[in-house]
Amino acid sequence: MSNTPESVLVGSLQKFSVEDGPGIRTTVFMKGCPLSCKWCHNPELIDPQQQLIKSPNNCIGCGYCVKICPQGAVTMNLEEGVVIDRSKCDVCLKCEDECYAQALRPVAKPMTIDEILCIAEQDKGFYDNTEGGITVSGGEILMHAEFVSKLIDEAGKRGINVCMDTSGFGDSQALMKMALMENVTDILYDMKSIDDEVHREYTGVSNQLIIGNLRRLAANARTVDKLIMRMPLIKGVNDSDDIIKRTGELYREIGVKRVNLLPYHSLGISKKRNVGGTQEEFEQPTEERLTEIEFYFKNEINLKVEILGRV
Repeated sequence: MSNTPESVLVGSLQKFSVEDGPGIRTTVFMKGCPLSCKWCHNPELIDPQQQLIKSPNNCIGCGYCVKICPQGAVTMNLEEGVVIDRSKCDVCLKCEDECYAQALRPVAKPMTIDEILCIAEQDKGFYDNTEGGITVSGGEILMHAEFVSKLIDEAGKRGINVCMDTSGFGDSQALMKMALMENVTDILYDMKSIDDEVHREYTGVSNQLIIGNLRRLAANARTVDKLIMRMPLIKGVNDSDDIIKRTGELYREIGVKRVNLLPYHSLGISKKRNVGGTQEEFEQPTEERLTEIEFYFKNEINLKVEILGRV
């Protein structure tokens, strides 16, 4: 596991989030994920190690990063601006230290539980008035299970409720331990594809552990009502009648009551480019298809359905 008892790498703390669980929330995005979804909207959080990311629009063209890099990994040209040779870069971050325009910066920073909660506590009044709290997300929180468990416990001592956002790909006992904690009110649980072959092709891992962990959570009377299924919908990948109906049948079988539909968006493409790499572009289902899927889950499976993240 990539966690330590003292700190984890946090990509960002997003305040006033309204689509990561109920009420107004502060979402904690931790770095590191065992899945490599081809459409990931936070691809900079997949690698558990620190990375250097570019913000090309911030660059003022001073060239100081080129001079200061001890590995000779940074160059500049007229077409691309700053160019990083990732094979040479050892992420020493000396360029970031001297880049006043913040065109180069680390993807994440190490944060302790107290540092996270001190920021989250600033908005406790909003949480209390909206049934909100903090959402622990990623990356994948199960890569930091020990740290997250302690974070949830300490949040509870400070009167803050927690929503967990997980792919379910990780240690079953750790997941259940966190899910059973009193101040965990909701569990956002990802369902990329119920078809294992599709899941392997587009995320890099099997869905068997994910579905097994989902069944365990749904079989426990103390956790089943916390579940909110989250389904990214990518045209031609996981929006077919077969996949949607098999998913609905599973939800009905295990007693899931809520589902969020998340139409594909391309916001991860530029992030992937700026952290070094390329990401395939997909399409979101048509509005007509989204309405059909929403109707099916709502009227045939009797779920509470929300469509989130339209762009």
